[in-house]
Amino acid sequence: MSKPPTPADGPRNRLLARLPRDEYRRLLPLLQPVTLKVDQVLYEPRGPIDYAYFPSGAALSALTVMRDGNAIEVATIGNEGLVGHDGFGGKTSPHRVVVQVADGADRIASRALHEESARDGPLKDLLSAYRIAFMVQVSQSVACNGLHRLEQRCCRWLLMTRDRVGSDDLRLSHEFLAMMLGARRASVTEALRPLQEAGLVKSHRGRITILDVEAMEDRSCECYAVVRDEYDRLLGDPR
Repeated sequence: MSKPPTPADGPRNRLLARLPRDEYRRLLPLLQPVTLKVDQVLYEPRGPIDYAYFPSGAALSALTVMRDGNAIEVATIGNEGLVGHDGFGGKTSPHRVVVQVADGADRIASRALHEESARDGPLKDLLSAYRIAFMVQVSQSVACNGLHRLEQRCCRWLLMTRDRVGSDDLRLSHEFLAMMLGARRASVTEALRPLQEAGLVKSHRGRITILDVEAMEDRSCECYAVVRDEYDRLLGDPR
């Protein structure tokens, strides 16, 4: 089997980087680099999926939207994965997918990705494993939102986003974080206060910086480690 591309000449998206070199090169002409903007909506619930996106620096949120317009995040997607592969639920999206951190991604026409992944081979196997990991994240998020304290959920969410953008410095407002967690802005501010006082995070003008990752993991619920370990088990430890 061909060796996967090295960091110097390979993709920034870790899912693409796990493909053998010849498989990635075959896919490369179909990929188009794009820049995603914060709050950009890629799909609406039950809306069409024209493109799949492999984030390289951007972070995306998959939201379940209620009839009254309220929404809560059920998955965070970054450089570990993709959104829009029709194997996740057909040709329409089950979620609203919105950009939470602006940056780059590679996009591919959904029909082209479907045709490529229908062949037996590394891409099909990798996407099948990713689908399982993604569903584990969705299931764990549902349990976390119902069972764990807001401070724990804040820690989980910030750590997961950090992993997916590859930076401790997150361009996030309290308002956006509140929407992701299905909480009031004032409640999120109160949940972040003890983390700031303990020197774990710094929040200033639409940015939240993680200062102590290990301490954040200690304050988080089990869900962060469960999801991280499941991705590593199914897709290989990227570290």
